[in-house]
Amino acid sequence: MSLSVTIEGDGPASRCLIKGVLDFTTAREALSAVVAHIASNDTLDIDLSGVTEANSAGLALLVEWRAEARRTNHDITFHHIPDSLRQLAVVSQVDGLI
Repeated sequence: MSLSVTIEGDGPASRCLIKGVLDFTTAREALSAVVAHIASNDTLDIDLSGVTEANSAGLALLVEWRAEARRTNHDITFHHIPDSLRQLAVVSQVDGLI
């Protein structure tokens, strides 16, 4: 199970492309990688179109990334959220956070 986090663009706004699996084995790596980019960008677009698998750990990551952005007065936007994560968010009643 692999994960790739790539940042595109310079300046106050960048795009973060997530590829691979968001689960319990990759969550810590994904959290650290994206939080570092949230801190260094006023706005960050997080593109999840490359996510091939995700579970509740992946959903928890999205919620934590949103919380980190709020704590640091930065803005993030999620794009191409996989249907499995959207459905899990609805069931968990956190769909308003992603």
